[in-house]
Amino acid sequence: MLIGGRKNLIIILVIIIIGLGLYFLFNHFNQALVPKEEVVEEEISKAEVFDPVLLDWEEVSSTVPWPPRDSHSVVVYQNKLWLMGGLNGNDFVTKPGVVRYGEAPHFSDIWVSEDGIDWNLVTDGAPWGERRSIQSVIFQDKILVIPGWGPWTGTKNDIWSSEDGVHWNLINANPNFPPREGHQLIVFKDKLWLIGGVNYDKSEVKNDAWSSEDGINWSEVTSSAPWRPRWDHEVVLFKDELWLIGGMDLNDNVFSEIWSSEDGENWFLVTDSPPWLARQGHETIVFKDRIWILGRLDEESQGGGKNDVWFSEDGVNWEKTKKDPPWEGREDHTAAVFQDKIWVFGGMTAEWVWKNDIWLSR
Repeated sequence: MLIGGRKNLIIILVIIIIGLGLYFLFNHFNQALVPKEEVVEEEISKAEVFDPVLLDWEEVSSTVPWPPRDSHSVVVYQNKLWLMGGLNGNDFVTKPGVVRYGEAPHFSDIWVSEDGIDWNLVTDGAPWGERRSIQSVIFQDKILVIPGWGPWTGTKNDIWSSEDGVHWNLINANPNFPPREGHQLIVFKDKLWLIGGVNYDKSEVKNDAWSSEDGINWSEVTSSAPWRPRWDHEVVLFKDELWLIGGMDLNDNVFSEIWSSEDGENWFLVTDSPPWLARQGHETIVFKDRIWILGRLDEESQGGGKNDVWFSEDGVNWEKTKKDPPWEGREDHTAAVFQDKIWVFGGMTAEWVWKNDIWLSR
């Protein structure tokens, strides 16, 4: 009995081994019959391929709890969107181009959202007061803000920071750089950089650059960069360099040049004639290893109603998306990269209407 049982066990094991061998041989033979092109296509279909030319948009919301505004700021912090400040000129337009800014409501509110759809009011009275031209960045795990201009404060240069977006500390009430608005604030080489801007009270436009390792103490890197003094320009960090794009001066000259810098002091003119029209109050962000320029004021007098989106992989060669965005041409809107999408918030249209709509790329 024992010998017979062993024989049966051996026979069963042999059958199992032969069966497994035939299975793997048959499976391999079937795969070999599948054309290589089909395998490649199947692999490609498994991964979503991003084509920047085909970038399109959908409206997340045409109206949200926060009032219409422009010259506000949005940052992504702790996996949430934080929106703050700005102004609403609706009902204060005397005629196109003439706005009673001193009477228009400016905001000191802060709003937060985990999904860009539902928004909660954090406070309607941030300690820096009602301001426009707010600039905010994430620096050393905090939100850092240089608020800009306010109807009650005028042009200031105070600096605030927060670890939670709720409680704020005034870290420097009067730093050594001149007060301004329409400036750019960016993190570069583990430092804060303040670049350009305007002081309407003194009719001064800047082409300076300042840096700080802590947000408190500032050093002037250059008092006179080679680019013309300007405000409402954009500066982004791309390929380990600073890139400055567009802007305007107090004589209503609107610029289109692109400048780059490896150190914030020495600037190189990349081009003074890009394929897109000159612009100010636009938005420029970095998304999927490209620089993106989003929108411009949609006026017939400034380009025949263009409301375009451009992108570049090197800052030199630019391409326009196949479709212009459905949202109205605007200025002083803001944009952020959140949940692997581009988000656009508010702004002022060519009809001098301030918006509180939200758009999402797809």
